[in-house]
Amino acid sequence: MSLSADFSKNIPRYQVLMLSSTSKIYVKELSQSAPIQCIGLFRFTNLTLITHPLYDKIVELLKSDSTMASYLDIGCCFGQDLRQLVFDGAPSERLVGLDIERGLLDLGYDLFLDRETLKSDFVVSDILKAQGKEWQSLEERGFDVVHCSAVFHLFTLEGQITAAKNIARLVKKGEIIIGRQMGNVKPGDFPALIEGSFCYQHDLGTFGEMWKRVGEATQTRWKVEGTMDLININPNNTLEDEGSRCLLFTITRTE
Repeated sequence: MSLSADFSKNIPRYQVLMLSSTSKIYVKELSQSAPIQCIGLFRFTNLTLITHPLYDKIVELLKSDSTMASYLDIGCCFGQDLRQLVFDGAPSERLVGLDIERGLLDLGYDLFLDRETLKSDFVVSDILKAQGKEWQSLEERGFDVVHCSAVFHLFTLEGQITAAKNIARLVKKGEIIIGRQMGNVKPGDFPALIEGSFCYQHDLGTFGEMWKRVGEATQTRWKVEGTMDLININPNNTLEDEGSRCLLFTITRTE
């Protein structure tokens, strides 16, 4: 597997010093665990969940003893957004993180120094396959809030539909999926991080159409709302262009 750029060399020096001095984790160890752009550029230090318009309501929902609401972070990386919820008062035992890379989850404990105190569960699973006892347990539990940032845009359109159909089985009726991802004002296939591969980038119209297809396939219905903005967009980046946008979304399961 060859990468289209050496992203780790672009990490700001202050972030390197922050990580190495506070938790003894070094740049190469982080970027080699999963060589993808958002890690190589240390974008995980720019928290995404906290920027969502529903964030404050989500915190209050998770804190409420009357609702006992639960939260799932898909593609949680080091668990940074999950831990922000805990910092803001959400009980950690109501939060679950999921990632395909065990190494990222382990490094999260090293990064935040909370292996002995954090009560959240972390699950290693592939959302394209949705197999195994742990995934079955997630389906049986169901979740009120599913956070899924920087995940769908990693796949082809068909891959995204497969992932979305699997994720749909985890969301309780009336509850939500929220997140951010790379979009484009001209939706279509774009070069992906691995040379020779492609991923699909949506606008709001195609993203809504995808969830209509997901609903038909899973006998559910979904309301898709969102915005397209220029937050963290850099047209000079090799994987972005003038049409690139950050797609922020809220997907509500209505049936």
